[in-house]
Amino acid sequence: MGEMILQRGCVEETPELVGYDSSRIDALNAHLWRMIDDHRLIGASYCIAKDDKLIAYNSLGYSSYKREKTKLMMPDTVMRIASVTKLITAVAIFKLVEDGFIRPDEPMSKYIPQMDKEPFKELTIARVLSHSSGLPFDSDDSTSPYALIGKCKKGDDWIEAALKAGVTCKPGEQWIYSSFGYTLLGVLIGNVSGMRAEEYITENILKPLGMKDSTFYPGPELIKRHLIQFESHEKMASDILNGVKDPEQENSIWSEVPETAGGLHSTALDLSKFARMLCNGGRFGNTRILGKMAIEKMRTQYLFNVPDYCWGANNKNRLYGMGPDLRRGDAIITSPDFFFHEGWGYLSLVIDPREKLCAVWLVPYTDGSVWYPESLLNVKNIIWSGLI
Repeated sequence: MGEMILQRGCVEETPELVGYDSSRIDALNAHLWRMIDDHRLIGASYCIAKDDKLIAYNSLGYSSYKREKTKLMMPDTVMRIASVTKLITAVAIFKLVEDGFIRPDEPMSKYIPQMDKEPFKELTIARVLSHSSGLPFDSDDSTSPYALIGKCKKGDDWIEAALKAGVTCKPGEQWIYSSFGYTLLGVLIGNVSGMRAEEYITENILKPLGMKDSTFYPGPELIKRHLIQFESHEKMASDILNGVKDPEQENSIWSEVPETAGGLHSTALDLSKFARMLCNGGRFGNTRILGKMAIEKMRTQYLFNVPDYCWGANNKNRLYGMGPDLRRGDAIITSPDFFFHEGWGYLSLVIDPREKLCAVWLVPYTDGSVWYPESLLNVKNIIWSGLI
C-alpha cells in the first residue's frame, strides 16, 4: 500500500494540544491510500484545522492521470474546485447584504432586468441560494439554460436566451440543484457592485484571506502546479504555459458568463483559510470577511419539508441553508451544527462551529463519471472521529 511517500506541508499546532487524536490522521492516510492503490483516486490533498490552528496538511498519490512518479500530488497542487465555488459566491452575496446593497428576501428581478417577467419575477435571492427557486436542474439537455447559452454569439443577450429554459416548478416546491441559479447570482453581484463577479470575489474574499493560489483564470505559474485529471486537461495546460490563445474561446459567449457556479481554481491550503474564516465567525486572523450573524443566517436551515428528487433521490425533507448544505443522516458522525459543500464529488469543504473543526480535502477521481461515497462520507467520519 502507498508506494508514493506522504508529502507534508507545515502545520501550526500538534493535534493533541488542541484536543485531536493524531492517530486518526494515520487512519485517514491509510483510507486514502487504499483508494489510490485500487485506482479509484488519482491522489489526495487535505487540510484539517482545529481551534483555528492547522493540525494536518498532507498530500498523497499523483497529480496526473498518468500516475507518473515525477508528478506527485503536492500540498500546493492546484485544481478546479467545481461547485465549492458556490459557497464562496454565497459569501459574496452576504457581503452585499451586510453592506446594505441587497436583502435575501428581494426578488432577483430587482437587479436583473431580464428576470422581470413571469415565471421569474418573484424568485428571491434566498430561493436561488438554497436551490429552491424552481430554476432548472443541471443537465446536458438541449433545452437546458447552458445549452441555450451555447447557441449565443458574443454580444448576444445570453441571460434572455437562457431564461427560455423556464422553470421546473414553483418556488419552494422542490429542492432542485441549479448551477444556472448561481450563474445568475454572479450576474446580480456584477450588476450591484459595478464589477465582474469574479473581480468582486477576488478583491473582497480571496485577496483579504491571502488565498494567493486561488483564481478564476490560472496563468502559467499556477498551471505548472495544476492537477491534470484527464487527458483533455493536457492541451489546456500546454496552451496556458505556451501563451497560446484560442480565438474561438476568446470570441465565445462564455467569456461574458460569470464563473460563479463552479469556475474557481484553488488549493487545499487556500480553501482551508476560507473554511477557517467561516468556522471562526467570519474572521481569519485580523481579517474580517463577514460578521458572525451573516454566517449564522447562511448556515441556518432555510428549507422545511421541501422534497429532493435530484440524482435519483427520494428525500422528503432536504436540509439546506442559504448556500451551505446541511444534510445529516445515518451515514455521518459529525456534530449537528456542521455545514458543508461538495464539488463534483471530488472535493469537500466542511465546517463544524460547535467543535471548532474544519477540513478540506481534494480527492480527484480516476473516472470522472462515477461518485464514491467513501471519498466523502467515510472521510468525514474518519476526520471527525479524531475529536477528543
